[in-house]
Amino acid sequence: MTSSEPDRTASRRGLLRKAAVAGGAAVAATAVTTANATPASAASGDPLTIGLPNEAAGTTAVLSSAPGATLALKNSTGAPLHLKRQDVTSPEHGSIFPTRAGLGYSVHESGVPVRYEAHTTANSTMLVPIPPTRILDTRSAAGRARLVEGAGRIDSQGRAVADSFLVVHLQGIAEYADGMLGNITVAKTEKAGFVTVYGRGDRPNASTINWWSAGQLLSNGVITQLGAYETANGDYYPDVVGIYVPKASATALILDVTGLLVFHPDSAVINSPKTTARTSLAAESGTAEVRARQIKALAERGDREVRTGE
Repeated sequence: MTSSEPDRTASRRGLLRKAAVAGGAAVAATAVTTANATPASAASGDPLTIGLPNEAAGTTAVLSSAPGATLALKNSTGAPLHLKRQDVTSPEHGSIFPTRAGLGYSVHESGVPVRYEAHTTANSTMLVPIPPTRILDTRSAAGRARLVEGAGRIDSQGRAVADSFLVVHLQGIAEYADGMLGNITVAKTEKAGFVTVYGRGDRPNASTINWWSAGQLLSNGVITQLGAYETANGDYYPDVVGIYVPKASATALILDVTGLLVFHPDSAVINSPKTTARTSLAAESGTAEVRARQIKALAERGDREVRTGE
């Protein structure tokens, strides 16, 4: 079975407001004025006009010998500085510039210009440890409560029968997370076999844990992506992990989560039990709804569907 979700990606909007500029003493190269003049060229020696476009054919330099910051930007009602997202092909040494994925900067190494990408929630994930949490134990009905697929594939001994596909949700633990760290345990093995744990896309041709005889109890660490899944009844789960038990052997399964890979700490909702990514207030986003949309948009940049591989 495959899953799908309507396009929920939200657009991001930035507000460009007039910013107050406070410069240090002895500004040598550029004068700053607040006059309602026509747009200035902003080349060295020309005025920089607040509240109007400033077009420069070259580099605008602001210099100061006073202690403290050379340039201070303050705006109590909006962003003090807005960098337009665009492709920068030849950034100068020491420059900071917006990119399609976030923020970049350029340095020279052995005389060769090198571009780096700043790691932010726009382009990378972070590891957030959580309390060890059991999300699956096929040996009991309570341990199977998070199964959204495969509940009918458990035998009387609490084992997932051979050739089974289980899907486990992480609701209340994660909200649009990118991946998880944890531990997979097999018990009551029928005979030699293996299990594959994965979070999205087609089933990989790889094993997460292997065993070689009946009656074994073994564990192994697991790091995998998280994906999304929609049931035949239309119930949508944005954070799930899939477990495939091949035709070789039946086994009981225990899966614990100890950490989450997220784009923003708000996604690790288990660490804030009174809030979720939908309701937690993030000051930098303005409203909880904006933060939730940003998290969802980041998580859904790629294909998050979990497939059986069949």
